[in-house]
Amino acid sequence: MTEEIELGAPTAPTAETSHRKRRRRHGFLGCMLGLSFALLGLAAGRLGNLWIAFDVFSQFTLQFLFAATAFTIGLMMPRGKILIALVLFIGMTVGLSVWPYYASQHVAVLAAPATNERALRVASFNTWYDNQNVDDVRAEIARIDADVVTLIELGPNKQRIFDELKGQYPYQVKCPNNIDCELGMLSKFPLNNSDVEMGWAGPDFVSANLGADFGGLSIFGIHTTRFPHPRAQFNQIKAMAAKLETVVGPHIVMGDMNATPFSRITRTLGTAADMTRLTNLPTWPAQFPQVAIDHIFASSGIAALTSESVGNNANSDHFPVFMTLAIPVK
Repeated sequence: MTEEIELGAPTAPTAETSHRKRRRRHGFLGCMLGLSFALLGLAAGRLGNLWIAFDVFSQFTLQFLFAATAFTIGLMMPRGKILIALVLFIGMTVGLSVWPYYASQHVAVLAAPATNERALRVASFNTWYDNQNVDDVRAEIARIDADVVTLIELGPNKQRIFDELKGQYPYQVKCPNNIDCELGMLSKFPLNNSDVEMGWAGPDFVSANLGADFGGLSIFGIHTTRFPHPRAQFNQIKAMAAKLETVVGPHIVMGDMNATPFSRITRTLGTAADMTRLTNLPTWPAQFPQVAIDHIFASSGIAALTSESVGNNANSDHFPVFMTLAIPVK
């Protein structure tokens, strides 16, 4: 008798089939875990609007967005979910670190100064207190050749930069000899009412006025405190915004704000002081830039003539940031 075989009868799963199913399940769960972590990070960053301590999460908004996008795409893949998500996330973060280099090689000319405006090239550079490559720092400042430069974290070893750049920058603001501070300003144009403020309610800053030739423009170079002191940083920015409200005429604020464009810190300076942030490029850490914490803000009436650029870090942990602005003159 011929043995009958029932068609369509289920066959026992093989070991290989079971392994594939477990791998898909683990891949799905791994992507869900990664996506959940990214969404929690984004939500925590928004909580900074209620509790300033959570603002630290907002500094990594782009990274959380990259992770959310990567793991969402990974979930839709039939196989290799986690691997694909990780490759995408790494690719996005690498792309972010390449962005400032690319943007600085492709500077856009946005406009030409109007008849009632003067072009002014400004730069801000956190040179890093422990940086011993003083000659490289000096050379980079000279190479950028901005009209006005604010310097942060100079340190005692970099004070000779003022004398060495006197020919290029005859007008300077530096700390008095009896004050231990890390700020300075270099200018090709005369500076009036220069000041260095430390130990007040706001951030340490250096300031000066360019006078009538630039419509009474005031320039501030600031350096806020950083994590893990978000409340102190927030209070500093509020104090700085209040001070800026008393400034007569156009003004620029630039420096190391230790806060990204997504932070409540930078948003507070913009709204409370009625200023526009003109910068977005990642500037820290210079070896693999991921966060934009060095900024240039301008008051109403000041416009960007070029897109922003970053320079060489000269062994600092920050990139210098610079651009050309149109300053209204009366």
